[in-house]
Amino acid sequence: MQRLDLISLKAPFWADSGHGQTLWGHFLKSPELENLGQNFEVDLPDGDRLFCFYHPGHTDTVVSLYHGLSGDVRADYMQRTAMVCQKLGHTVVLVNHRGAGQGLHQARYPYHSGRAEDVSEVLKVLRQKFPGKKQIAIGYSMSGCIVLCLGGGFRGDTKPDGIITVNAPLNLGRGARILGTGINRIYDVRFVHRLRQNIEEKYRRGLIAERYEIPWWSTIYDLDRIYTAPAAGFKDREDYYESCSARHYLHKVDVPTYMLTAADDPFVKVQDYLEAKLPTNVSLHIENRGGHLGYLAKQETPLGSHRWLDYYLHEAIRALSSQI
Repeated sequence: MQRLDLISLKAPFWADSGHGQTLWGHFLKSPELENLGQNFEVDLPDGDRLFCFYHPGHTDTVVSLYHGLSGDVRADYMQRTAMVCQKLGHTVVLVNHRGAGQGLHQARYPYHSGRAEDVSEVLKVLRQKFPGKKQIAIGYSMSGCIVLCLGGGFRGDTKPDGIITVNAPLNLGRGARILGTGINRIYDVRFVHRLRQNIEEKYRRGLIAERYEIPWWSTIYDLDRIYTAPAAGFKDREDYYESCSARHYLHKVDVPTYMLTAADDPFVKVQDYLEAKLPTNVSLHIENRGGHLGYLAKQETPLGSHRWLDYYLHEAIRALSSQI
C-alpha cells in the first residue's frame, strides 16, 4: 500500500486544540459548489430511497461522498471535497443517506453507522451508470464506519475499489458515551436536536406509526436506545453498537484504504486506531491536531488554502486512483 508523502499540519494558535479545530473547522466559511449537480435516485430493497447528485468528470475514476451524522450533501466538507475531485477531473457523487437532505420525506427507516447495504446499493447503481470506471468511496465520521464495515464484508455485496475515511468512529459504544460527557455535550446536543426534528417530521407525515418520545435533555446514547436500535431492527442499543462497530471488520477490509484521524478528536478516541488490527492494504495516518473534521492549518497547503483536510484528500484520492 503506497504511503502518502504529506506535509504535517501546524495549527494556528486560535485552533491549537481538538475543540478549537472542531468548532472553527465548522464555523469558518468554506467554498461552495455553484450547484449540487445532476440528480438521480437510488431505490432501496426495503422501499426507502436515496437522493444523490453528481458532477461528471473526464477521468476513469468516480468518487462518491457520504456525510456524517445529522448532515447531508450540503455539508461544508462534502462541498469542498467535491471541488477537490473536480480539480482532479474525476466524476464526483454526493450521497444523502436515507431521510437526509432532499430525502427527508422519503424514508421510513433510519440511517445509522451500520448501513453498509445502502452504500452497496449506491455503488451498484454507479457501476451501471459509469461502467468500467474505478469507484472510490469517501466516508466522513459516521459514514467512515459504514464504508469500513462494507469493505470488511458486513452487509452489502458491492464494494468500492478503494476507500478513504475521515475520523471514523471505530467503537460506537465508546464514542456515544464520550459524546454525552463534558464539553462534548456541545456536539451531542446539536446532533440530538437535528435528529429529533427529523424523527418528528417522519411521524407528522405518516412515515412512521410510532411517536418516539425523546426528551430534550437526551444524549445520542439515549437516542440510540429509544429510537435508532428499535427502529432499525436491532435487539437493543448494545446489539447495534457491537454489530455495527467497524473495529470488528477492519482486519477483513480487502480493498486499498486510506484512514485519517486526529489524536485530539474530542469523541473519536485515537486509542481505537492504535489498537486496531489493520491489513497491509490499509494505510492509517494520524495527525496530532485536527479535531473532528477540522484540520485547520496555520500555513497554506499546496492547494493554496488553510484546509489541511482538503490537501490530504487530494493526495489520497490521487494515490488511490493510481493503485486500483
